[in-house]
Amino acid sequence: MKVISISEIATFKISNDDKIKLMILKEKWKELFLELSENSSIIDFKKNTIYVKGYNSVVKHYIFANKTKIIEKILENLEIKFEIEDMRIK
Repeated sequence: MKVISISEIATFKISNDDKIKLMILKEKWKELFLELSENSSIIDFKKNTIYVKGYNSVVKHYIFANKTKIIEKILENLEIKFEIEDMRIK
């Protein structure tokens, strides 16, 4: 019988549950992008895509123009790694 650690169970659950990933991303958004998070929020995470709500056109444009850098920064700061392929702005 193989003994499974709690961290392995948590990592497995996170890697298979988009709702948990969404909660993690919402907290990272506030932590990493404090000023940006005042005018935007992450509203969903499905199929490795982050959906962001921008509250004005300037913020939407900034996120769209910098989405690759934003995704890279999020990925660098995740304690438990998971894949993020794209970011959509609404």
